[in-house]
Amino acid sequence: MKFFSNILAVASVVLVGVLSVVAHPAPRAAKTSPQDVENAIQMVTTMSSTLQTSVAKLDILTFPLQGGIIASGLGNITNTVGQFTANLSGPPFSDNDALVIVDVLTTFVRVHQLLLSTIIGKHSLASMFFLTAPIADALRAIESVVDAFAFALIDLIPTQSGPANAQINALSGTFTQANNAYAS
Repeated sequence: MKFFSNILAVASVVLVGVLSVVAHPAPRAAKTSPQDVENAIQMVTTMSSTLQTSVAKLDILTFPLQGGIIASGLGNITNTVGQFTANLSGPPFSDNDALVIVDVLTTFVRVHQLLLSTIIGKHSLASMFFLTAPIADALRAIESVVDAFAFALIDLIPTQSGPANAQINALSGTFTQANNAYAS
């Protein structure tokens, strides 16, 4: 008898769970606010700056043990940008909001270009310790995610698409340099 009462209890819990899922549709992504975009870009700028500082300190003695921070740090940035991009939605922002976002984007591009230049400067160390392949993979991955973010961002700031595209194009040029350095 106890067996059947346990089965009925389990079946009841499962049925309630199924009904609650059916009764409540999955939440839709909330509209992205200008402040969300600004905060996300600032967070990624901080991540890039922190990684650049760490990469700049690498030398022949520290690279064998710590050189992996380049690929893993780029991977962390890639994941962060990818997650934010997946949730980027909503109507276009006002021109004033778009101006603020372009200013924040400009700072991000400068910081990220410095990071990429620092990584380019560490190519010889990376090749000595056989880390060029994982760094090259991480560079391609982050470039792809940043491109996807750029396209989504431009849709939200059409009044400032020219200045935003100029920043993205400048960053794209630095990505090309980094990818070329690590292609060999």
